[in-house]
Amino acid sequence: MASQLSSYPLLARIAAHAQTSPASPAITDVPASLEVSYGALASDVVSLGGAIVRALVPGAENDVGEARVAVLCDKGYLVPLALLSTWAAGGFAIPVLPALPVPEQAYLVNNGDVALIITDGKNRARADELARVKEGGVPCAVLEISLESVREGASADAVPDPAAHLASRPPIAGDRRAMMLYTSGTTGRPKGVVTRHSALAAQAESVVTAWRWTSADNLLHVLPLNHLHGIVVALLPTLWAGAAVEMWERFDGAKVWLRWINAEGKRPISMFFAVPTVYTRLIEAHEKLDADTRAAASRASATLRLQVSGSAPLPESVKAAWEKEGGVGGGQVLLERYGMTETGLIATTGWENEKRVKGCVGFPMPSVSIRLWDTESNVLVSARDTPGEVQVSGPGIMREYWRLPEATAKEITPDGWFKTGDVAVWSGAQGAPEAEGMLRILGRSSQDIIKSGGEKISAIEIERAILELEGMKDAAVVGVPDDVWGQVVAACIVTTRSELSLASLRDELRAELAAFKLPRKLKVFDTIPRNAMGKIQKKIIVQNEFVAPAAA
Repeated sequence: MASQLSSYPLLARIAAHAQTSPASPAITDVPASLEVSYGALASDVVSLGGAIVRALVPGAENDVGEARVAVLCDKGYLVPLALLSTWAAGGFAIPVLPALPVPEQAYLVNNGDVALIITDGKNRARADELARVKEGGVPCAVLEISLESVREGASADAVPDPAAHLASRPPIAGDRRAMMLYTSGTTGRPKGVVTRHSALAAQAESVVTAWRWTSADNLLHVLPLNHLHGIVVALLPTLWAGAAVEMWERFDGAKVWLRWINAEGKRPISMFFAVPTVYTRLIEAHEKLDADTRAAASRASATLRLQVSGSAPLPESVKAAWEKEGGVGGGQVLLERYGMTETGLIATTGWENEKRVKGCVGFPMPSVSIRLWDTESNVLVSARDTPGEVQVSGPGIMREYWRLPEATAKEITPDGWFKTGDVAVWSGAQGAPEAEGMLRILGRSSQDIIKSGGEKISAIEIERAILELEGMKDAAVVGVPDDVWGQVVAACIVTTRSELSLASLRDELRAELAAFKLPRKLKVFDTIPRNAMGKIQKKIIVQNEFVAPAAA
């Protein structure tokens, strides 16, 4: 018999907080000047959940049967509200970033076979356009929401005790789909990573346990809400713990420093999560402050309980500048973690500062097991400093790649371990590395995924877009090491054009690619170097064309 959960775990936690601490702050939407308590959050979720059911299955009581629901709203309270309400309705949520170009958004809506797009007033026209161009599958409806409409619905529904209503959800299958985030793959097209409700609960609880989250915490949230980092690492653990999250629409370095200083006497910030590029930008913003404000900013940084860097390797220069006594970060030692969309967080450096070791991503997260596997000899790697592929097991592992059974089977071993494609070594003790060792990542086994500013970018997707342009004969896209971004996208092109500039190339690609995918470097070749099998020799390109000239 398939396992069952007593209810939707995250909704049950929110309901419990709403019952015991209804006035406690849950989500602050800074651009909207809105603070929502746990009691109000539970009421809003019940109201919007009912509206979703009525939009998809008129006459149904509370379950839309895993219908796919896209969330296309500007960052703010409406995004987490729409996600939670989709789950309350029995739906399967797909966050869509408003800043993506129309072709990328249309791909997500079509690939996900979306039945409903939840949107706000600002993005309504785009949502209508996406619903019109949806190709085949189920019909796609649009539901525009606002805080006012949600709360008018709550008044009309007149549910006497929303928290109790939310807590009394019927049992669900443990394998039930909850959310799909898209991640770039070597095929060039983003793959939908499907996460179960049980996995989201396991991931949230694991983060809360590892980082000692409490209801007293207040997280400053500057991350996008269409990735693991922003949703699963930052937002959901906050709600699991009954803590507060302060959401900004976008990052602003100077404003972050001023918020930490907190001269206005607001609720103090206790936690901050970001990609390495953001910490670099904070250093730059710190340098532009006047002397007194710089000193106050560094003192304020030192008071935060936890500052985390993830989604890309943290440059040692940034780490050192941050933790230097009397330096920018006030002596804070940034905690580094390692994870993937398919697994949630895998490892974290230690809680104590001395266990936040240079170059390591630390220890397995609670409920996560890690093994290193020699993919050539097909044996377990246990010796210290011996490379192997990182493989992961635990309750947080993805359910599947959406409608890609062969890709799913390829990445999950017969005994249930997910193959990350990353190569690492155990730099800790031998014998029981999962419990004692520290994990040190050496790099990707694939050359076609570029990590830039916390984003994971498919080189093949960019190559395809380039080759669609007039006069392009061949293209290779590579990741070039960069102290600020981790890697930057570089395009190597063979063209019949007499002239081609980086600026003109970026302008031509802008309609098809998100801004973070646009090349930052350009080289024009007579021929692209390939091996005897016809494969592009990307390592040689990076070394000969970018690394060696930069070092000369």
